[in-house]
Amino acid sequence: MYQYIFDESEWKNFKEEKFGHTLVAVDGSHYQSIDMSAMEDRLPGSETYDRLLGVNSFHPGGVYESHEHQTPMFYYVLQGTGQMRVGDEERVITKGSWVYTPPGLKHYTKNIGEDMLAYLFFGGNPHDPNAGIHEPPRE
Repeated sequence: MYQYIFDESEWKNFKEEKFGHTLVAVDGSHYQSIDMSAMEDRLPGSETYDRLLGVNSFHPGGVYESHEHQTPMFYYVLQGTGQMRVGDEERVITKGSWVYTPPGLKHYTKNIGEDMLAYLFFGGNPHDPNAGIHEPPRE
């Protein structure tokens, strides 16, 4: 049975990914998320819906390498201290920070604090289902 409601202690204990996974950006480049936590599986129906919504959490030193999306993305920091770069702008983000990444603009996130960095994210799935974004690289 799927779980649909998560309290703070539950999302903080999602599956730990020490080396993360390799993803493909809009431009075809590969990037990784390193030392973060994620849900075991997508929730039913989320793989076919046109929006992404969730929580990303990074352990101290965790990184989401530079990448871009086909659609706008929005982030709201729940806890921790990170460094985020969007295009040419780079700033420290903390609880309450709000970040927007336009389509096609590379962005990067790193946990620079001593505690978990966590943020809500909301955005769109790619318009082209073969774009590969947020999918494992094709062989």
